[in-house]
Amino acid sequence: MLKCFATAPGGLSEILREELMSFGAENVKAQPRGVSFEGSLEVAYRACLWSRLANRIYITLLETKLDNQEELTTAMAQVPWEEHMEGNGTFVVSFSGKGMGIDHTHYGALKIKDGIVDYFRDKFHTRPRVDTTYPELRVHGHLNRNELTLSLDLTGHSLHQRGYREGQQVKAPLKENVAAALLMRAGWPEIAKAGGTLYDPMCGSGTFLIEAAMMASDLAPGLEKADQMAFLSWKQHDRALWKNLIAEAREREAEGLRHLPPIYGSDVSHKSLDIAHEAIANAGYDDSIEIKQMAVAQGRRWGDWTPGLVICNPPYGERLGEIEEVKALYVELGNYLKTEFDGWQAAILTCNDELGMYLGLKAKRSHSFFNGALECKLFRFDVIEAYHRQPAIKGGLHLAEEIHNALPELVESEGAKMFANRVQKNLKTLKKWAQQHQVNAYRVYDADMPEYALSVDFYHTEEAGDWLVVNEYAAPKSVDRQKARKRLYEAMAALPRVFSMPLEHIIYKVRERQKGTSQYERLDESKQFFTVLENGAKLRVNFTDYLDTGLFLDHRDVRAYVAKQASGKHLLNLFCYTATATAEAAVAGAKSSLSVDMSKTYLYWAKHNFMNNRIDEQQHRLHQADVLDWLQTAWKGHKEQFDVIFLDPPSFSTSKRMEGTLDIQRDHVGLIEQTLRLLKPGGELVFSNNLRKFKLDEAGLQQVQAGLQITNLTRQTMPKDFERNDKIHQVWSIIKA
Repeated sequence: MLKCFATAPGGLSEILREELMSFGAENVKAQPRGVSFEGSLEVAYRACLWSRLANRIYITLLETKLDNQEELTTAMAQVPWEEHMEGNGTFVVSFSGKGMGIDHTHYGALKIKDGIVDYFRDKFHTRPRVDTTYPELRVHGHLNRNELTLSLDLTGHSLHQRGYREGQQVKAPLKENVAAALLMRAGWPEIAKAGGTLYDPMCGSGTFLIEAAMMASDLAPGLEKADQMAFLSWKQHDRALWKNLIAEAREREAEGLRHLPPIYGSDVSHKSLDIAHEAIANAGYDDSIEIKQMAVAQGRRWGDWTPGLVICNPPYGERLGEIEEVKALYVELGNYLKTEFDGWQAAILTCNDELGMYLGLKAKRSHSFFNGALECKLFRFDVIEAYHRQPAIKGGLHLAEEIHNALPELVESEGAKMFANRVQKNLKTLKKWAQQHQVNAYRVYDADMPEYALSVDFYHTEEAGDWLVVNEYAAPKSVDRQKARKRLYEAMAALPRVFSMPLEHIIYKVRERQKGTSQYERLDESKQFFTVLENGAKLRVNFTDYLDTGLFLDHRDVRAYVAKQASGKHLLNLFCYTATATAEAAVAGAKSSLSVDMSKTYLYWAKHNFMNNRIDEQQHRLHQADVLDWLQTAWKGHKEQFDVIFLDPPSFSTSKRMEGTLDIQRDHVGLIEQTLRLLKPGGELVFSNNLRKFKLDEAGLQQVQAGLQITNLTRQTMPKDFERNDKIHQVWSIIKA
């Protein structure tokens, strides 16, 4: 087992640790300037050939403490140098660090060189010589106070030098291994596997584009310089092993090129693009990467691109007088992302945190990196989430300010009057119904007039009276944005008068068709919760922090049905979200329950729903797990069976199971089959989902388990306030024979 060390630029140690572990390295430990690890010679060779992040790979020959400077020379006798080089061979020594009065790297290297020469002269009467150009052995010494680490340099050059920039003079380039790390942190490997597109709107000399192509095509970054590795002349070099690894790398590249996803770049500078063209050709991707000259301000997507990743390294405004121009550039970049890349991921590198504000997007995550001596941050965005996060989302206050001056004119406009009349008409019927059935949260309007594509939900809270949550359905691109905005303003101007409600109690959001768990993602951090009474239970809602409020109003009657069926029985609630159905069942007299969801945030919310209703958490348990994993594995050790199961999965969701995704139309038979294992004979599974075109495969279910009694409960569980939109959910009762 060899003891090794991989150096890396600042900020890359943790991700390099993960990469080395993927090569089979053991005892891997991240350190400030690199990663220590152990492994076989094959692991060390793989690191040299495949690491996208490391600068150099070293094998440790000696670690010792010194008492004085002279021991820097005499300590060399502890290494059996004849196992590494011939007595008349050539070598070179590099040195870093300081200690014991040694402040110059040249002096430290000289002391080590003398020790190696003395070793061969005293033991073999030979004298190796120093060759700084083509040495047979490269030795590196590092001194930290009085601790010396002596290593063998396996690479001889920094691994960030892939070979495609040979001879190019690039101004302030992003180093290749830093670019690779940024792509990894931005999730490009996973996006590439799914066939997503990569685009760099400020591609410069094309580093992101080439590194992205190398990852997606499974090209070993050290392959181009495989015949220049320093270990090739090392006495212990295993030629057969290296030859096999090279052959494997070439096979992987040939296969990877068959699945290379689309990669595009643009830049305003034709000089930068000339350099990029040359580098792309050198890397062998001139047929795979497309670049064009274009400024961000005039930016438009070309071609048919699959949603993927936008990544770029905009200017930082280092020079005096540049900062205002750079601010304007960031504004243009943010607008470009929001108008052209809805549904994409984005990652922006900047060495000036304040500039990120001018994008007009809120980062969901950031990572610290160093580009040379500059400390930078990579900000990551979910563009569809950021596009939803309009400035008005906090209590409607910003939108109120925007409308304020035009309010009298808007209220009296024909559009506002027409919208107000329709809402008043709906409200006249629904308000009486809500009072009779003690419904405190209901939908008043749901795009009844197509030109006013909104939903309006009314909430009566115990703490703060009445609120409205207005969801604007994003208009198709064919609809003029100015007209859509004017209609929104007309509607928002009309609502306070119709409901006798202050505008700051009207919360505005943009809603599009949801995928996976995107309805659960955070929009804000007000942490302001209110209580709504439903079906006898006190439920917490939050109007501003998430796209949904914690209470799906269309499932009101579904929850009531589950609560009724679970009275006096044992309930399992899968994909429980904030466990509102469980809370209502517990209030209705359920003996016990288990609620499972993978979100820690929403289970914490569920816990407070339980606390609000004084629900015993030993009888009614919450469990954090990926439901798909839990059903396939955890249930085996779960002897408990349930009388009633509520299964309300998302339409689509990513998971390590089910070929990487859950598609409820494709996977519902298998999902229900696994769930039925936990249902007692004669028990009832209530299965619900919100996929509008969903069709239950009853024949497939009967093949899985004969004798199932399947009843469509959709009409029975469709509340009056959602009758106009009868495909908002579908529900079935499945009783086990």
